[in-house]
Amino acid sequence: MSDIGNLIYNRRKELGLTLEEVGNAVGVSKSTVKKWENGFISNMRRDKIEKLAKILEVSPVRLLGIKTKTCLQPNDPQFMKLVNLYNSFNEIGKEKAVERLEELSLVPNYQKSKE
Repeated sequence: MSDIGNLIYNRRKELGLTLEEVGNAVGVSKSTVKKWENGFISNMRRDKIEKLAKILEVSPVRLLGIKTKTCLQPNDPQFMKLVNLYNSFNEIGKEKAVERLEELSLVPNYQKSKE
């Protein structure tokens, strides 16, 4: 499996989607989705990439395998997890959450390497 194929497979499984459901949402057969997952078809049309990104809840850029700076995006599951956790706190909890993140940002083991 290619990196993109792994991404498609893993996101489909995480979301509990079948090959057929993804294929229907994108407008292709389930065998085409399976070929994408296995890396047998690597050149997807732009309209298919957009639809696939939408159903898999990832950015089209990520589906294309383009490396970007690691920033959380609103459609990223980690982003939603952080937002949901933050929103579950009262005002004091929200302040403490930000304090903890600020503390973590000072720990060298958690910082990005300078390249």
